[in-house]
Amino acid sequence: MPTNADDVRAYADLLRRDAETYFTDVERYFRCLDQQRREVFEQAREVSGDYARVLEFLDDMRK
Repeated sequence: MPTNADDVRAYADLLRRDAETYFTDVERYFRCLDQQRREVFEQAREVSGDYARVLEFLDDMRK
């Protein structure tokens, strides 16, 4: 980012577009991470339930 006031004025439109593009991309990236997190969390919950059933089955076999 330029620090000289004349440069900022001269490139204001470009700087604004670049910043808006950056923040749009960052927002899209975080939404993607959030979606992936939800999907992986759901998968982990399913696997945890499956594993609990396996442990219960093994425990029942020992009785």
